[in-house]
Amino acid sequence: FADAATLEVKVPMADGGRRSTIVLLPDGAGPFPAIVVRSPYGLPTSPPGAVQLKEDATAEEILATWAPVLKRGYAIVQQNTRGRGNSEGIDMLFQADRADGRAFARWIISQEWSDGTFRVTGDAADGFAGYLMVAERPAGLTGAFFQASCANLLQQGVIRDTGGLQMEVLAPWIIQQAWDSGAQNLKDMAARGVDNAGVRVKSKALLDRLFGGDGTALMQRPLAAFDPVASIQPNWAAFIGEAGYGERSRYFDAAADIEVPVTHVGLWQDTFLDCTLDAFNRAKGDQSLIVLNGSHYDIDNPETWAAAGLEAAFLDWLDKRSKPAVRYMVETGPADRLFESDTWPPKAPRPWTLFLNKDALSPQDGTSGRIGTIVTDIEEAVPTEAGRNLVLPAGSEMSGLPVDGNGRIVRLGPQLSSDAVLLGKVTLHTSIRTAAEDADVVARLIAVDAVGKPRQLLETLFRARYRAGRAAPTPLKANEEVPISISLGSTAHYLKAGERLGLVLQGSNVPRWDMASGFDIDPSLAGSAKRIVTQVESDG
Repeated sequence: FADAATLEVKVPMADGGRRSTIVLLPDGAGPFPAIVVRSPYGLPTSPPGAVQLKEDATAEEILATWAPVLKRGYAIVQQNTRGRGNSEGIDMLFQADRADGRAFARWIISQEWSDGTFRVTGDAADGFAGYLMVAERPAGLTGAFFQASCANLLQQGVIRDTGGLQMEVLAPWIIQQAWDSGAQNLKDMAARGVDNAGVRVKSKALLDRLFGGDGTALMQRPLAAFDPVASIQPNWAAFIGEAGYGERSRYFDAAADIEVPVTHVGLWQDTFLDCTLDAFNRAKGDQSLIVLNGSHYDIDNPETWAAAGLEAAFLDWLDKRSKPAVRYMVETGPADRLFESDTWPPKAPRPWTLFLNKDALSPQDGTSGRIGTIVTDIEEAVPTEAGRNLVLPAGSEMSGLPVDGNGRIVRLGPQLSSDAVLLGKVTLHTSIRTAAEDADVVARLIAVDAVGKPRQLLETLFRARYRAGRAAPTPLKANEEVPISISLGSTAHYLKAGERLGLVLQGSNVPRWDMASGFDIDPSLAGSAKRIVTQVESDG
């Protein structure tokens, strides 16, 4: 890169392997503070800022996108994570990134060009590795900027503490990485008897089906032997299983260990939004939050950045300029307005309670007893439609209003008498009863306009076996009424007069979530029924 001194080095780690690293130094004698990226993707990588690059962009063209950062006197340090790209070692699905992050931090601040300080940035998977590095609180760390990423991957991300696996996120991501594996990682796969060429063919075929909208590609049984994921990642079965989940999920809970200022950027329809909000609320230190309209890949859209002034936000972060703690857009509201708050959720004017009754959602207490029945059927899964997806189409658009009955409950509230903003967290409190040991409840919050057209606001899966958390799986007792609370997540959504809120309850949502109810993740449930009927009840 013509405007900076560029170094390519191999940084030694505690496991004896070396990680491929690129260093760009700005003009001047130094020493310099550093901006750090650790990435499982190919290097070099561009900075936050919706940089538009040609598909065949050269390394020099990619590095040139860091010019605004270099001009501010920062060194740029990028490293491939273990087993990725030209880095040595075996890819461990981020389970080495705390240790490697510590070692990398020590190396950075020991360099002659370093002033002893650095900050970390990255989006999506770069952010996974970055959050884990920040969580180790290494000497010299002064802050971070992450977008569309996750600091609690196994409780709020690809696995949920009271839910299932986000299969349409997790499986395709692992499959795509088959093309970016390092030489040592590929050699290890071959040594385990994996046909690397065959895996690539299978991977491409499966991804083509997924990107073509065919979610049945992710309905293989048993899930622990999912092909080709289990071939690519030998730790797959252990990664998704119940055994050791408490310790494993604590390792990935970077939010609990953050103590430096971090800017967390999310989008309302991003698959990792719950992670973003969770990290902002639980991390210690001076945290800031920006939430924009759009889905995961819109973070790379120049229009998104322009509408939100996000490029200025990144430069403000570089220049350490103070801004309000929370800035957020409102879905279906003004496209270029950022609202401000000191907290998330903001202090809403009033709580809004609707009661789940036999025939409707009502502002008044109503039906006590059975509301309806939902069905989880492994042979007839309810397909994913709308929502915070990664591979399948994401967003709020629905093909039509779901029909009540046949294993699905649909209840609508009254028409709004005036415009309103639904703002903050949404929680469903109800009870269920089933003859099975487990049950899935997928809850979807929708809005229906004056002509009957629906759009989805929020959606989640609650797995009754994990009602006390995934680390304490508790089977249901046959036909016992069990009270449950389901967090659907957070929203900021503009509603017009004449619209109605609605609630849809169903037994599955495939392939966004795994299918279903621990049928074969846990060997002890291998003989579980393949069709589960669950009664939903209300105390009025």
